[in-house]
Amino acid sequence: MAYEYDHDCPFEAFITNLGKYNEGELVGEWVKFPTTSEELQKVFERIGIGSKDDFGNPYEEWFISDYDCYVDGLYEKLGEYENLDELNYLASKLDELDDHDYNHFQVAMQISDYTGSIKDVINLIDNLDKYEIYPGVESNADLGHYYIEELGMMEVPDYLADYIDYEAYGRDVAINEMGQFTDYGYVRDTQESFTEYYDGDRENIPDEYRVMDFMVSGEKERKTMNYETFKQEFAEDIKEKLYERGYDDVRISFNNVEKTNQNYEAMSVVPEGNNVGVNFNIENAFTNYEHTDDYAGVLASATMVIADGLDRAPAIDVSALMDYENMKEKLSVEVISADANADLLANVPHDRMEDLAVVYRFVIESSEDGRASILVTNNLMDRMGVSHEQLRADALENSPEIRPVVIMGMNEVMKEMMGPEVYEVFGIPDDAEEKMYVATVPDKNSGAGVIAYQDFMDQAAERVGGDFFVLPSSINEILLVPDNGDMTADALRDMVKDVNAKEVSPEERLSDNVYHYDSKDHVFELAEKFEARQQEKKTEIDEKSEEKGSILKDLKDKQKEAAAKPPVKDAAEKAAKTKGGEVL
Repeated sequence: MAYEYDHDCPFEAFITNLGKYNEGELVGEWVKFPTTSEELQKVFERIGIGSKDDFGNPYEEWFISDYDCYVDGLYEKLGEYENLDELNYLASKLDELDDHDYNHFQVAMQISDYTGSIKDVINLIDNLDKYEIYPGVESNADLGHYYIEELGMMEVPDYLADYIDYEAYGRDVAINEMGQFTDYGYVRDTQESFTEYYDGDRENIPDEYRVMDFMVSGEKERKTMNYETFKQEFAEDIKEKLYERGYDDVRISFNNVEKTNQNYEAMSVVPEGNNVGVNFNIENAFTNYEHTDDYAGVLASATMVIADGLDRAPAIDVSALMDYENMKEKLSVEVISADANADLLANVPHDRMEDLAVVYRFVIESSEDGRASILVTNNLMDRMGVSHEQLRADALENSPEIRPVVIMGMNEVMKEMMGPEVYEVFGIPDDAEEKMYVATVPDKNSGAGVIAYQDFMDQAAERVGGDFFVLPSSINEILLVPDNGDMTADALRDMVKDVNAKEVSPEERLSDNVYHYDSKDHVFELAEKFEARQQEKKTEIDEKSEEKGSILKDLKDKQKEAAAKPPVKDAAEKAAKTKGGEVL
């Protein structure tokens, strides 16, 4: 297999001695993958893994400080603390592909949703049949000709061939199939199921691909650790690793953390003399250790995350946190699932919006990389001496100022994500009708909270063009779908449930329900309530119509009765004549 630039391997990794690196010395070596256990063992010996430092402590940890990658789209998937067995498994599977299948893989890498991790890419290699390629089809016009002339998707008489808009037809096909034009031709997802053959557990990597068995013997003893033993040993090792990074002394404790949609035990790390630290999910660390057997790798990764968090932790004046007048300009609203957070909400001031709960948070610092914030609890509210009503009023006034609403059509979002050049390939005109809108805040952190803003509903109705459905995409954003008859509430509800189950992480999930905003009556409610209310209105109209019809019928009947009786004047005349006189 010849990779880019005529290299004989898919990628190389610069494996670095982490202990030496922390001492300010870059000691490492480039390794071509796939490799062998014997070759890797020699590399570890040459870079000092297993040797001892000046204090007699062995260098046990390594990380990957750089990659040279010769496979399109793979470089950004490779991290500093990748499992070397897994890297070797991936490289070996790539090496086993012939030229045709390798090209197929390169195409799949461009359009597949299954490329988020090394595990995904390994599985992608075994699911290439999910993606169909039409070589030589490079434009909408090419695609139109191919579908009509080669695949026979439409019978076109010869005398009409010159009148067919092949480009428009091809563009519609590409949009409907979500297909893309690549260097290899047109590619589409066949919508077949994606099978996960490899589950990410090192134990399930076939023996012939493993290269770290020479290191496992020393770590097997750790495998006997239970959760409590792991916690204590991990805490001591983290202290030591942070000391090597310049944090002379840190306080470590364990506490339960209640966050939106999740509770977990955290290892709290606070530098001595500071009042702000980092909460690290120790349960996830133990799970990773159990799955990978790689204690050193889990420890190194945790050290990097915690050190980075400590480096970026904002300086906070704790006394200022209790000053509500000082803090209220940072006050914002968010929405979360009321059912999934029942325990949390027992201790948090909140307001209900159907099955959602509006909560209040002080946003200290925020960007697309993350944020520092404080959820307002009942205890904090009492200590600040503020009422729930005041908290709500200030948050609703302040939120649109510090976290303004951003509403974008889905075509705008796609253009922003793809870039103008790639977007133009789809041939979607700039004035194309928007079928769906995204609503969030500028940094996209907990942006679904805009749904609680005072003027949001009417602002959205003006943008969307009237009534709309609200789809709770996640706690970070909501989707708005015009209620124009194209989609039913049931279909949208099924869509939300499917996306939540497959695409949205549990900690970011909002609700499986769909909501509706009636722009005429200014009512936000569950879609099923809206439908019931509409049915009620229809029933009332029908009943009034029946009642009106009944009244008209009664009037007609009375008219007929009246017409059947003799006129009063004729009767009087007849009576007078019988007496022989005239009526004057």
